[in-house]
Amino acid sequence: MGDREAAIQAAISDIDAGVFLSQRAAAKAYNIPQSTISTRIRGRQSNQASHVYQQRLTPEQEDFLVQWILEEEARAFPPSHARAREMANRILRMNGDHRPVGKHWMAAFLKRNPRVASVVGRKIEAARAKGATPVQIRAFLELFERTRTRLGIRAEDIWNIDKTGKALGVCANTRVLASS
Repeated sequence: MGDREAAIQAAISDIDAGVFLSQRAAAKAYNIPQSTISTRIRGRQSNQASHVYQQRLTPEQEDFLVQWILEEEARAFPPSHARAREMANRILRMNGDHRPVGKHWMAAFLKRNPRVASVVGRKIEAARAKGATPVQIRAFLELFERTRTRLGIRAEDIWNIDKTGKALGVCANTRVLASS
């Protein structure tokens, strides 16, 4: 939910709770048009909610995709736009929809999901790579173990990076998706 939508919901809640005696007072306090508050109270949905049926992925599927992006980022492998689009297309194919997401899908996805953002990913500089401390390594290994336990991954299912090709990812400064 965006800032504007949160303000609208807060204004309506405050009206219902008796904090404001009029819609006009709530509108002024939250800097929202009184007509917006009035139409919402009468049952009109937000613009985003009223157009959910036009989205390729359901809100639940988008939540899954956001969680996947955040998990990939936590593993130090944030997905590129192309990789995230491919994951969205895989989700669609699993549900029998073989048409790919549209040209402007990524921009709309990012607008609907403020927990992720498009950022410039950078290679690790040699000084940073050489500067890994035992404390940092221990923190990484603890995160790795918690993630492995949470996902139920067995030790025999873990492969070295050279066996999976994960190292063939982002090699230069490029746009990736990460937590906002």
